[in-house]
Amino acid sequence: MLIAKPITKTCDKKIFESVKNLYTTAFPKQEQVALPFLISRTKKAGVNFDAFYDEDEFVGLTYTISHKDIIYLWYLATAPGLRSKGYGSQIMQYLYDAHPNKRIVLNLDIQDETAPDSEIRKRRKEFYIRNGYSSTGYKCLFNRNKLDVMYINGNVTFEEFASVFKNYFGVIISLFAKPKPYP
Repeated sequence: MLIAKPITKTCDKKIFESVKNLYTTAFPKQEQVALPFLISRTKKAGVNFDAFYDEDEFVGLTYTISHKDIIYLWYLATAPGLRSKGYGSQIMQYLYDAHPNKRIVLNLDIQDETAPDSEIRKRRKEFYIRNGYSSTGYKCLFNRNKLDVMYINGNVTFEEFASVFKNYFGVIISLFAKPKPYP
């Protein structure tokens, strides 16, 4: 059974180092937000940065933002040596169980067979589909990344999706850091 431990400014140094190492290697630089910023936002209600453990073994991380009845799963990563062992699905189930009455939304790189990481993109999307996620029917551009938006437990309109970021960043920053519809 997985245990979630919050990542905050005062969290255990060993937990922080595990999260930092996974975060900086699991996500492309253009998709990373500065860790100090992410951690500082955990003071805000509904923002959670969690390290997941199976007993004493670090298995992964999530970063989620809650707004109204929506949970946005911004980051999910499983420790490299533990991928394809069911931990990602267990983390997804943990989130679903923790928020049974909320719609959960996430995004991932659009499918592009010409991209150098096209096989990874395909496997990621298949993972989310296996875990019950469906496409919202729209794509977005966020920080120059072309993203497919997926959901579970009820679809989320683009306007609702964008409102999560406006709430998270605030009015001023969200003028610059917000998803835009992508054709």
